[in-house]
Amino acid sequence: MTKRMITLLSVIFIAVLAVFFMSQTSLASKLTASAFMKPHHYSKHEEKMLAVTNLDYKSNIIAYDVKAPSDAKEAYVKATYYEKGKAKEPLFSGGLTVSKEFDMFAITYKIDDDAHKVMFNVGSNDTNLGIEAEKPKKMNGYSFTGLEKKQTVKMNKTYPVAALFGDDGSGIRVAPLSTDDGEVVKELISSNPYVYLFTVEFK
Repeated sequence: MTKRMITLLSVIFIAVLAVFFMSQTSLASKLTASAFMKPHHYSKHEEKMLAVTNLDYKSNIIAYDVKAPSDAKEAYVKATYYEKGKAKEPLFSGGLTVSKEFDMFAITYKIDDDAHKVMFNVGSNDTNLGIEAEKPKKMNGYSFTGLEKKQTVKMNKTYPVAALFGDDGSGIRVAPLSTDDGEVVKELISSNPYVYLFTVEFK
């Protein structure tokens, strides 16, 4: 085999390798881009079922349809309480199991004024996590918000998914959360008296 032939075969081999790795990278990119969270839209049947509970699904529940990244084993949820822009304490952290059945998760809240408690529940197809926190004495109004539209998600990145804003009489500022703009979340935290922020990270 001549040197020219060897050189030509080497060039062809390198070109084939380059095309292969580019296709793999493109495939991996597509798989990553296909992972998402989007607000769940209730069917009529679901609305009827929720109507018999003591939760107002239009304001007390934030639910998402989810396609987790292909390598994810858990959706790690963290809840942090902020007062006047400063993180006071982590309320909770724990993982929702990501399995073949994992295609939705929801966060609910309920206020118990008599016991001065704020109660949350984080649940998915096969995991259910309860959280209870002290309610600030001056907190007298509430607004629950989450993502407004479909968001792409990746592994090992923290995404805001829900926030309960509490009023102390000075007024509150509410806006949909965004996974793309961290400044929106920072501004909402700093401009509200009381904030309970939930984030999720796929691991």
